Amino acid sequence: MLTTIAAFSLLACALAPRQYAVKTELPQPVLAGLRTGWTTLRSLPALGWLVCGLTLSNLAIGLLQAAAPVIVVQQFGHSSAGVGLIWSVAAVASLITVAVCRRAIDRFGLWPVGALSATVAASACLAVSLTHTYTAYLVLIAVLMAGEGGMTVVLRTLRSHLIPQQVFGATLSLTILLLLLPFPLAGLLVATVPPTLLGHVITICAAVQALGLCLAFLRLRTLPALHARLA
Repeated sequence: MLTTIAAFSLLACALAPRQYAVKTELPQPVLAGLRTGWTTLRSLPALGWLVCGLTLSNLAIGLLQAAAPVIVVQQFGHSSAGVGLIWSVAAVASLITVAVCRRAIDRFGLWPVGALSATVAASACLAVSLTHTYTAYLVLIAVLMAGEGGMTVVLRTLRSHLIPQQVFGATLSLTILLLLLPFPLAGLLVATVPPTLLGHVITICAAVQALGLCLAFLRLRTLPALHARLA
C-alpha cells in the first residue's frame, strides 16, 4: 500500500502542470507564525473553546488507539488482526459521519450537529472504558470515531467561517499542533501505566473528555458572535 501511494505521489509530481509565482513577501518565520496564530486564536473565543474541547477529546482517543493492542490481545484474547478490524470499521463509520454531517450542518445548524456529535463521542468513550467484550468494544469504538468525525466537520466549518484569510495559514497550523499534542502524551501513558490499570486511566480520560466537550459546546451556544457569523 505504501509503495502504491509513493508511486502515485511521484506520478502526480511528474504530471502536474508547473506554476510559477512571483514572491511578493518573505516567508514568515515559524515562531512569528505561531505567535500570529495564537493571537488570532485568542481573539476568536468560539474557535478557542472548540479547539480546547477537541484537544481534551484527542487525549482520550489517543489513549484508546495506543491501548487497543494491549486490551484486544491481552484482555479479550484476540489476535492483532482484531485490532486492525476495529480501526477499519471505525474508519468507515467516521467517513460516513463526515459525509452526513456536511449536509446536516446546512440543514440544522452548526451547534446542534456539534453538540450531538460531542454527546455521542463522550458517551461512547465512557462506555468503552466499562466494556468487557470484544464485540461491544468494536461497536463502541466505531460509534466514538463517528462522533469524532462529526466534531471534525464542525471544527473545519468553524475555522473556514471565523479565521481571517490573511492569517488563516498560521492559525490553522497552530490549531493542528494543539490537536496533535495529546497523542504523544497518550502513548507515554500507555507505556508507563501497567496493563491492569489501563481501564482506570481510560475512564479518567473519558470523564475529562466529557467535561471538556460539555464546557466547550455550552460556551459555544452562548457566544452571539458565532451565530452572527454563521447566519
